[in-house]
Amino acid sequence: MNFNILDLSFLSVIFKVVLVIIVFLIIMQALKIMSKDVKRSTLKGGKNLGWKLRLDYSGDGGSFISGDIIPIGSRISIGRNQANQLLLPSQSVSAYHARIYFEDGRYMLEDLKSTNGTYINGVRADKKSLQPGDEIRISQTVLVVMDDE
Repeated sequence: MNFNILDLSFLSVIFKVVLVIIVFLIIMQALKIMSKDVKRSTLKGGKNLGWKLRLDYSGDGGSFISGDIIPIGSRISIGRNQANQLLLPSQSVSAYHARIYFEDGRYMLEDLKSTNGTYINGVRADKKSLQPGDEIRISQTVLVVMDDE
């Protein structure tokens, strides 16, 4: 009978060790995620670079006119659907055409599998980091990336 009691206490110890290891792994994963967030937030207060888009040509209509300045913030969506922050109502613009977002200390432009594509400096782009002065063309609309200076 003593042998069975020892077996159960041994299993109890193993269970406790496994539980401690699992908790340790969860805490390490959480710290890893928080570390990435802290690294991202160290650049310009952590929100974004404060860049803007200048509308150079608004051939697709909408409520914006040439010369308008549109802040990007942490992200901006572009497309024909009313849910987008930058609405381009032309039929040659996809419902959800593209998005610009802040990631790892830089702005990225991502084409959302649009029919007619998104062009940066005349080259079709699926996903690319942006620089001040880059020219973005979506259908007949031309936007220029501006930094906060």
